[in-house]
Amino acid sequence: MQKLLLVEDNEVMRVLAANTLKEFSLSMASTLKEAQSLMQNNTFDLILLDIGLPDGDGLAFLNQLSSSSGTQTPVIIISGKTDIANKVTAFSFGAEDFISKPFDPIELKARVAAKLKKLEQAKSNSDTMRVGDLVITVSKQKVVIQGSNAEQLPVDLTTLEFKLLLALAKHPERVYSREYLLAEVWGNDLSVTLRSVDTHVAHLRKKIHKSKVKIDTVIRSGYRLLINP
Repeated sequence: MQKLLLVEDNEVMRVLAANTLKEFSLSMASTLKEAQSLMQNNTFDLILLDIGLPDGDGLAFLNQLSSSSGTQTPVIIISGKTDIANKVTAFSFGAEDFISKPFDPIELKARVAAKLKKLEQAKSNSDTMRVGDLVITVSKQKVVIQGSNAEQLPVDLTTLEFKLLLALAKHPERVYSREYLLAEVWGNDLSVTLRSVDTHVAHLRKKIHKSKVKIDTVIRSGYRLLINP
């Protein structure tokens, strides 16, 4: 279940939102301090944020979230302060949407659901790479060969082999030197030599031999991925 945080000091609005968003896990805070406390101990998929709060300005809080390091939680502003200046400021600070109060429950639910779906699709797309007939899922460290009849052939790779394939797959046909691949895959491990790159490339070649994607050796330069028709 997707987790939402509502930062709203108006009790009537909190009750209305809670009744409207029952299909989600909804946490509520009436102040920015409470919101910060909840965010320290929980990860939220979306924040619904009022502008006028007892202990501060919601827009300033939004700007603080946008400026902080790490993954930013998407924010939808819900406010009765609907003048153009507030809307422009909200979007310039990174708000995903601006919903005016008093809101229609059906509209709130629809816009929240639509935004979460869009964010989930974007996350899924960024997590999955497709190179020729290879489908690479980064978070699961999973690689499959996609057949012409929708069949999928899993490719069992070690962690180092997966990192090597991922490094080459970022830009097919681009030549990557052994030195670059060594730094990208093994990092600062001084015990590893350039010969290790050659060895792992050889193993990776064998494991993806049924794919149209091939690892090409460029003499005196390095390696690149080529996609056969």
